[in-house]
Amino acid sequence: MVTGEMRFTTKELSKRTWPDFERFFSQVHGCACTLYLHGRHLPSVARTATERAERFGVPDRSRSVFPARAFGRAQELSAVKELVWQGRAHGILVYGRGEPVGWCHFGRASALPVVRDDRTPPEMVARHPSSDWRITCFTTRMDYRRRGVATTALAAALEAIRQRGGGWIEATPIAFPHNDPTVRKLRKTYRWRSQEVIDYLEENWPHKEVPGVGSVNACLTTAKSMSHAGTMSMFERFGFQPTKRDEYRSSDRSWDPGDSVVMRLQI
Repeated sequence: MVTGEMRFTTKELSKRTWPDFERFFSQVHGCACTLYLHGRHLPSVARTATERAERFGVPDRSRSVFPARAFGRAQELSAVKELVWQGRAHGILVYGRGEPVGWCHFGRASALPVVRDDRTPPEMVARHPSSDWRITCFTTRMDYRRRGVATTALAAALEAIRQRGGGWIEATPIAFPHNDPTVRKLRKTYRWRSQEVIDYLEENWPHKEVPGVGSVNACLTTAKSMSHAGTMSMFERFGFQPTKRDEYRSSDRSWDPGDSVVMRLQI
């Protein structure tokens, strides 16, 4: 798929595009979607700084060399590669100037996570039993943010799902983002759960009414950060409709409010 207006191209994750997937996740933060594929983050081989130093050596921060982090990334990529070779991992890679700059993960609701048992957290499965597909994650390279990369990836993911027969698609984006430097300053000065933070949020935090859902709170973002699940408005542009507040990803904490919504589209 080619989007001429934004000059991005897209390809599906496959054995052929696997090197691009590896290259992309070597340049960005993230778990390469092992969280959604496995239903939980992969277990850490060293939980404390002491254990990491004993096994991998002390990080060389002057050169940005972190052996434990590199090992963890290799472990994540190996886990995803195994699923790609089995045909059990799906997603969209977005390219800018020939380089992979964005990613969107999608999959059949019945296959996410790939192994489901009584320990699988409820937020890792579809909220509606009738959902056939899930779109779970977006990641964009830092220097390509706010250029429409995620929107391009979403359009390609929907087309890939349509080619596979379509059905009900589910996503759980944040209600809407809000960048508030004052909150970060208060948290740094007084700590997260301080009364100063709570009072400020109660008086100033934005919320809005969503038909069929009710009042939802904004989620704190910055110029460099955004929810990996996308935003409600992004999905609305493609016809998704909100069905309810997502109880698993929303927060009622007075010192850290923020809501996500469950959205669906049938194609």
